[in-house]
Amino acid sequence: MKQSITDFIKDAVYPKLDAVDRGLLNHLHPKKLSANGSYVLDCPACGKDRAFYYPFRSGIQCNRKDNCPSPFTPLWDALAQNGMSNGDIVKTLCESAGVEPPDNRDNEAKQQSRAVNGGRPPLTTGQAIILVTQQLAQRNKGILDEFQQSRGYTNEVMATLRLGVFTNNDEVLSLLQAHGVTREQARSIGVVSFEDETPSSVWSGMEGRVIGYWPHPDGEARIWGRIPSGQGEARTNPKYRFSPKSSKDIPYLFKQRQKSILVCVEGTLDAWALQLIKVWGCAIGQASINSAQAAYLASQGITEAAHMVDGDHAGYEGALSSIREAEAVGITLSIIALGRGMDDADAMRTAGREDELKALINSRMNAGEYMARYCASLLDQPLPDLRRVAKIRAIANGLTTASKRKWLDFSQSLGIAVDEESDALRALSHLVAGGLTFEEASGVIRRRTGYQITITKDAAYG
Repeated sequence: MKQSITDFIKDAVYPKLDAVDRGLLNHLHPKKLSANGSYVLDCPACGKDRAFYYPFRSGIQCNRKDNCPSPFTPLWDALAQNGMSNGDIVKTLCESAGVEPPDNRDNEAKQQSRAVNGGRPPLTTGQAIILVTQQLAQRNKGILDEFQQSRGYTNEVMATLRLGVFTNNDEVLSLLQAHGVTREQARSIGVVSFEDETPSSVWSGMEGRVIGYWPHPDGEARIWGRIPSGQGEARTNPKYRFSPKSSKDIPYLFKQRQKSILVCVEGTLDAWALQLIKVWGCAIGQASINSAQAAYLASQGITEAAHMVDGDHAGYEGALSSIREAEAVGITLSIIALGRGMDDADAMRTAGREDELKALINSRMNAGEYMARYCASLLDQPLPDLRRVAKIRAIANGLTTASKRKWLDFSQSLGIAVDEESDALRALSHLVAGGLTFEEASGVIRRRTGYQITITKDAAYG
């Protein structure tokens, strides 16, 4: 018998979904996970800040004693109140839970059996590590307090960040085991590491760190950790650590959409800084958007995005790499270049410079213009950097229509436009005049410019 969509969502989706962690209930202003395992948030029915939502359950409860008109609101209804259509709700719920939508599953797969664990399905490893580190955050407030003080965050910001704590390997593994998760399962998503020959020798590098959760294509979160304060030591105790074997194909916080252009930044806290000022920020975890991230963004319907980069050599190179990958899959990219030595997004927001940060985003530069201006600066040096200029011109061949037009317009206005065909023919004639055979000369031109020049004799002229 065919399963209804309601039953499918109830049986296969809700038991795998933390709707607050996935950013689906941001419009209800959820607080940090409480000691009893629930989030306090605004009630969808009465609007009072007194409702609560338990992860992996189907709805939001409010206090009946306070005469709430609807003490229980299904998650479906809460999302519908936020303006989502039924189709969007199904797609969003399934994506957030890491479950294939029913249309993409056969009938047998739709009839997933419901495992029993106290009347509820057991937690997955990813769900369990989120729950455990959130519980440890409640028990070890000193670590979060140190982090909060060093960053200058308010209590409201800390509640929004919903960070966890990783105390030590033994305690974390013990709590995971209480939820039915073995150390082998913990290793499978990088919570800890150990060799099969010595399973008692466990390490993680996360001990004593503040913990966040990076979504992963398999539907399980991977943890990242930051030292509570200071810059750390790059080799022995880096400021950030990420779970081994984790990918960053899905940018961090991508699911927490805002009504703005998508802005990619490197750091997780920079992404949060943008989210806190109502900008759709996501972290890519490195200096540039890679091919897997670009493909994922394109698959999610992104046709325009921006990348915020530092105003130094690494920033320039990162911008070019991002342009190459994003534009190649049809995403028109803009660059937000921070000045040399300028504060990052997190530092600017913390310092109260939100308007300045938003102004930077609004003044972003299209990739085509950015590349043309960069070329002009490279050619304007006492010793022009022709190698990098050639690299930029090669990237320009893969630009989207909008960026290509900007590239051509600014190349002309900045005096860096070239007629590559004429240049190739001119160089060929001089090489032949210099004594090379035509075959040798055409080979040189092909290697340097990519143009293959051939000469064909018309038979009509003998």
